[in-house]
Amino acid sequence: MKLLQTLLMQAKMKDALLFRQASQTEIQSTSISLVKAKRVRIPRGYISFLELTDGLVWGDFEMFSCTLHERAGTVFNQPDLLDYQQKYAEGKFFSKRLVLGRGMEFLVCYDALNKCYELINRDSLLVMLKFPRFEDLFYHLVLSF
Repeated sequence: MKLLQTLLMQAKMKDALLFRQASQTEIQSTSISLVKAKRVRIPRGYISFLELTDGLVWGDFEMFSCTLHERAGTVFNQPDLLDYQQKYAEGKFFSKRLVLGRGMEFLVCYDALNKCYELINRDSLLVMLKFPRFEDLFYHLVLSF
């Protein structure tokens, strides 16, 4: 958790927009809703992230939240985990994956079958990189920006 806190502080110093912490109730409710919708449960590593910030926006990169974040008077709308899964409801490729975030050219996913985090090309759906822990993936992303 300490590494994740440090990485979030570095992202914030590089102009990332962080949100309030997700409550345990919000995390549990979202996870239950995902399972009811026959989607993947929120993995432990991403729960640690949500306990620090309920999502993140950093330029064209977003990590999804438990609750929808909107800003009054703007067109800003931070997608939430449950709603975003609807975009990828069809197809075998996403049946055991949870889309956690997106960039201009990639998706951030959790592969429940292989128990790893992935960066996936948005156009080809080819897995570009795999990470054993969410912290490893987030470390890679923070260094990339």
